[in-house]
Amino acid sequence: MLGSLIFLGGSAVYALYWAASHGQFKKMDQGAKIIFDSGEPVGKVTDQFPGVDMKKKEEQRLAKRKMKKA
Repeated sequence: MLGSLIFLGGSAVYALYWAASHGQFKKMDQGAKIIFDSGEPVGKVTDQFPGVDMKKKEEQRLAKRKMKKA
């Protein structure tokens, strides 16, 4: 059992080392935004949940943002 723990721990450390050395952690913001397009732009809520008025939520969010800027 101890051997398994050492092997799994070593594998995890090696996986992190490999990812860092191959640039997997660079430009993480860009990768997170790649799922958005003109139909669903970044920062605009387009999803709906039953019973929630998304237009009202968006208006509230924009009002809060304006208050923070003032």
